[in-house]
Amino acid sequence: MMKTVHTNPQPSFPLEVRHLRLVRAIAAEGNVTRAASQLHLSQSAISHQLLDLERDLGGRLFDRVGKKMVPTPSGLKLLAGAERLLVDLSALERELYDLRSDARLPLRITTSCYTSYHWLPAVLSRFAKSHPRVDLTIVLEATKRAQEALAADEIDLAIDTDPPRDEAWARVPLVSSELVAALSPKHPVFARRRREPESLRWGDLRGTMLLVHDISEVLYARLDHAVRESWLRQSGERLGNPFTLQRIPLTEALVELARAEVGVGIVDRWTVEPYLRRRARGGHALVVLPITPRAPRTFHAVWRKSNPRGLPLEELVRLIEEKVKGARPFKTAL
Repeated sequence: MMKTVHTNPQPSFPLEVRHLRLVRAIAAEGNVTRAASQLHLSQSAISHQLLDLERDLGGRLFDRVGKKMVPTPSGLKLLAGAERLLVDLSALERELYDLRSDARLPLRITTSCYTSYHWLPAVLSRFAKSHPRVDLTIVLEATKRAQEALAADEIDLAIDTDPPRDEAWARVPLVSSELVAALSPKHPVFARRRREPESLRWGDLRGTMLLVHDISEVLYARLDHAVRESWLRQSGERLGNPFTLQRIPLTEALVELARAEVGVGIVDRWTVEPYLRRRARGGHALVVLPITPRAPRTFHAVWRKSNPRGLPLEELVRLIEEKVKGARPFKTAL
């Protein structure tokens, strides 16, 4: 006797690796334009890929909340699977590659601050001489998303001021620094040093053009809050727009603009020090002042503890430690 067996067929979704990367990029950036830049595609191509994927899956993956694209429940589900599958796929690709007799080991590194790139290549060059089979790559596009890039296995080592805290990650503190103001003594902000002539208060930066590196939105929000709250405590007044902001990725350009009274540079003390020391001999006027309350930051080297490919990461970190801890203190006025 023939029996009829009724089964529930599995839905067939046309998911491809590019879709997983697409969803991950949009979720990480919160913006189609920035996601397109990360994936090296046009904004139009990203938008069409997302629309086609949502149509095939029969539902929205992102909602627009203000200016940000936020994953829907379906988007979150797909994002979780994408993170897991892309890490597994990357690991499989590396294992297959490593089986080749002529295999080379890729080692990808990024930092959460653009200023680190002026000294990092020298460290990598020294490291490469001892490890000729290692292909070193600086992943510039991961600079503002170091933690996400680590978690997604896009990089092997990050230098970050806000490292992940769970036990899956190895963390080594490299150097502690603080944010300082670099400005010309002719700039109006310099005259606001009344109670503390050797420092500024965050509220003293009100109404000023601030020169910063290409900081993240989180750091921008902290800077905005610091200026607002400081001025509120000083005067009892609330600020509208507390300052204007100019992003200058290159430290040397930022320093020269500050000398020219274009604005006040807000920089990490240790990263700006080499430029200031070099220029001090030329007699150019620039003042570097701490800002109160102080804003200390510690840079850490971070990598996955499991280190699945056995990369010589600890040796590289030791070389970085030697480099950054060799920085000398510098004078307040240059």
